[in-house]
Amino acid sequence: MDLHTRLSLGITAFAVLGYVGLVYGGCAADPDCHFRPCAGGRAFCGVVHGQGQGP
Repeated sequence: MDLHTRLSLGITAFAVLGYVGLVYGGCAADPDCHFRPCAGGRAFCGVVHGQGQGP
């Protein structure tokens, strides 16, 4: 793997991990933030801000 490919993969991994950490880590600190389960209820599909579970 050449340097350009390794650099691109590293930047992509850093961006994805940073985004996930920002969204889900920020949700852990917010008392109004809840994880929203998927339709089957076996996995979570995102986060909801507020008291309701949302759509």
